[in-house]
Amino acid sequence: MSSLDVAFATVTFKRKIAYKTTWIFSVLFGGWSLLAGLAVWSHIIGDGEIGGYDWPAMRAYLIIGFLTATLAWSGSDWEMANRILDGHVAIDLTKPVDFQRARAAEYIGGMTASVPAAVLGTAAACLIFRPAPPASVLAAALTIVSVLFIFPLAFGISYLATLTCFVTQRFLGIQWAKDSLVAFFSGMMVPLALMPVWLQGISWALPFVHFTTTPASIYLGRVDTAGALGLLAAQAAWSVGLWYMGRLIWGRLVKKVTIHGG
Repeated sequence: MSSLDVAFATVTFKRKIAYKTTWIFSVLFGGWSLLAGLAVWSHIIGDGEIGGYDWPAMRAYLIIGFLTATLAWSGSDWEMANRILDGHVAIDLTKPVDFQRARAAEYIGGMTASVPAAVLGTAAACLIFRPAPPASVLAAALTIVSVLFIFPLAFGISYLATLTCFVTQRFLGIQWAKDSLVAFFSGMMVPLALMPVWLQGISWALPFVHFTTTPASIYLGRVDTAGALGLLAAQAAWSVGLWYMGRLIWGRLVKKVTIHGG
């Protein structure tokens, strides 16, 4: 990462934490969503289990979902989209700065601003609700690595979503669709184990599953070490694939931009 990337990330980080009320509200909203999920699943599971999850395991799953959702939805989608919708992308093309790298640095900077709140919220939830512990020390370490992969995955998906603004000239509906896909196919809304087999297959063929199901599966030991390493490899492959897919689509869509005088 160059000093320019750090500069872009720092500016976005400071912009995010400058609006403390909005920042705190987003964390509190996520906390209420977690409480609602805990209340619902406690009644559904009771003293039994469902989809291979008993109540302590489901508490761990929901807390991991809270952590990953807080990170996944804390980037700078609208900042990227507005550069296209407002025409600022034309100015960006005249600068000796790679557009995708600059947006990636800004996006990661925005996500980083949510890390303290996400960590504190997760720690508080663990102390209060006492979820199942990680399957092993190695599983805990690999879970952390899996959560870190959410940063490039979230950017890759959001970047592709914002590029549609070249065609749609709108972003709100695209954002809603993107967030819905992530929430459903990641397992944030309902664990994949409770879905039909054919829908599970579709989910595992998409990158969204790696936002919640992958780290939760590693943490709870639902996959062995080889399986966990395979899931991390899949996260890495999707991160690289989404990056280059973004570059390919950018190269085609940017031809629609007209810069006056050139």
